Amino acid sequence: MWLLNGSILLIFMSWVICLGLSLMQKPLMELLEKLFIYSSKQLQETLRKRALEERAGDFGPTKQEQQQRQHYSQLKKKKTTSKTKRTNNPKWPPIKNRLNLRMEQCCDVIAGGLRLVLDDEVTSRFAAAQPPAGEWNLLTRNLREKKRRLNLRLRLIWLAAWLLRYVLLLPVRAIGCSTCVVVIAIATALLGLLPDWPFKRPVVEYVLRQCFRLTASCIPVMMRFHNLENRPTLGISVCNHTSPLDVLVLMCDVHYSLTGQRHDGILGILQRSLVRASPHMWFERRALGEREALALLLRLHVGANDRPPILIFPEGTCINNTAVMQFKKGSFTVSNVVYPVAVRYDRRFGEAYWDSTRYSMLRYMLMVISSWCITCDIWYLPPVFKLPDETSIDFSNRVKAAIAAQAGIDDLPWDGNLKRWSPVRDWQ
Repeated sequence: MWLLNGSILLIFMSWVICLGLSLMQKPLMELLEKLFIYSSKQLQETLRKRALEERAGDFGPTKQEQQQRQHYSQLKKKKTTSKTKRTNNPKWPPIKNRLNLRMEQCCDVIAGGLRLVLDDEVTSRFAAAQPPAGEWNLLTRNLREKKRRLNLRLRLIWLAAWLLRYVLLLPVRAIGCSTCVVVIAIATALLGLLPDWPFKRPVVEYVLRQCFRLTASCIPVMMRFHNLENRPTLGISVCNHTSPLDVLVLMCDVHYSLTGQRHDGILGILQRSLVRASPHMWFERRALGEREALALLLRLHVGANDRPPILIFPEGTCINNTAVMQFKKGSFTVSNVVYPVAVRYDRRFGEAYWDSTRYSMLRYMLMVISSWCITCDIWYLPPVFKLPDETSIDFSNRVKAAIAAQAGIDDLPWDGNLKRWSPVRDWQ
């Protein structure tokens, strides 16, 4: 009994802390911005000092450098004597032959050619975007690039930030998010028992909106909605895709009927739970029959006036929010009116992009809740109508260009499915 009471108290305290932190987001973000500015200044100072030291070294070696050179020369003499002993011994074979020497000479040329092939405008969109030079948001995953430039003050600040995120915020957010998943499963199960009367839809929309807002406050996610007069109420709404957080963010303001790939794990639990309360459409991408059935369901859904708007991500995969890639034309053949939505994330406080080829959903969620927070801007664009002589491909390209222009990101014509057949990014 005491164990049950303790777990309930722990869950309640974690929710209280998450809600309190979400209410204090603005002053905390201002404090973080000041810390980021200070860290960038410290990095620039260390770089400037190292550049001055290198310039001073050009005028002549210091005493420490002379001692190091003498030490290295003694080590080289020892190595040469050991090599001569080995070469004089007939049992020892030669270490390098002509073929090895030629291959070593070619390695630099081969590496340069591979770097040119892989460093293109498409492959870089399938990995987390690099932070600007000279900036650091005090996150552990970016420490590898900055550890050689950190002074003592920055190391102490990073250590305090690490303890704050992993000792306090991570356990509290993990408990809060896991309980929110349980609450959503229970709420949808109860809502599914309601009869199909006119009051069911507003009740379902209100309850699920509050559940998603509670989940967003536990992560936490700071959202800024713009152009609310263009908020969709029916039809098809299309949006650029960065991660599953897109669904969480958009469902906090408007209740949608979702469509997407059928998943397992945590996403699968949420998909099966949401279907109980509202009409959502999950399908298998590789099954041609399910895709044809989905097109028929979309037409029937759009023709009904008592259904919520459909949310579709036409890119078909997650992009790192620096570009919008090719939209699939299937979403634009169903209806002649589309409601575009543009989403842009601020990477200063945390990375929202999900690289599904490298990280599982569980590891991605751990990376998200161990960040400072997720901040994003959402713009509701005016409805776009299909022109009389316009094809579905031209219609999709026009909508894609409007979303890219509003979000301030690149508009690329490439297919996002290249992510699944792209070269090995570890070679870069």
